[in-house]
Amino acid sequence: MSEEKQDPFQNPPPRRVGVHALITRGTHLLVVSRPYSVAVSRWGLPGGSAAANELPRRALCRHLDERLTLRASAGRILVIDHVPEQPGLHHEGTNYVYEVLLPDDAEPTVTKSGRFGEARWVERAEVSNYVVDHSLRRIEQSLLASETGLFAELLLGVPLHSNRATTPAA
Repeated sequence: MSEEKQDPFQNPPPRRVGVHALITRGTHLLVVSRPYSVAVSRWGLPGGSAAANELPRRALCRHLDERLTLRASAGRILVIDHVPEQPGLHHEGTNYVYEVLLPDDAEPTVTKSGRFGEARWVERAEVSNYVVDHSLRRIEQSLLASETGLFAELLLGVPLHSNRATTPAA
C-alpha cells in the first residue's frame, strides 16, 4: 500500500510563529520566567505566539501589552530563528526577535493572565544564569545584531551563515 503525499497547500504542517522582544536598558536585558515551559529554558525573552493571520510585529505588541502592561512598538527584526519539530515536545516554529525601545520610566508588570511568572532586568553578563540552550544562543545573536546593525538567520540559535550576522535586505 503506497502512502499518498499530502498537498502542503491543502493541509499545511503545523508551524508556530513566535515573537520575542529584545529590550535592553544600559547593560541590562529584560527576561521573563515561563513556568509553563519545561521543554526549553524556563527564562527567556518576553513575547509569545502570533495568532492565525496576525502579523508578527502586531502579535509582539499585543503580548507586551497583555502580559507585561508595556505599550511599545516593535522595531527592526534582529534575528529569525528556526526551531525544528521535536516530536512529543513541540511543533516546528519560526521565531522573530524584534528590537523594542522603552521609555526610561516604563516598567514591566506581569499580569495574571499573561502566563509569565516574573519579569526581571538581568545584567547581560549574567543572562546565562537564567537562560539556557538555544534560547541563550538566540539572545546572544540578537544582542550582536542590535550592536552591529546587522541581521542573523538562525537554526536553534546558531547562525546559518559563517559571518554570523548579515546585512539587512534592502
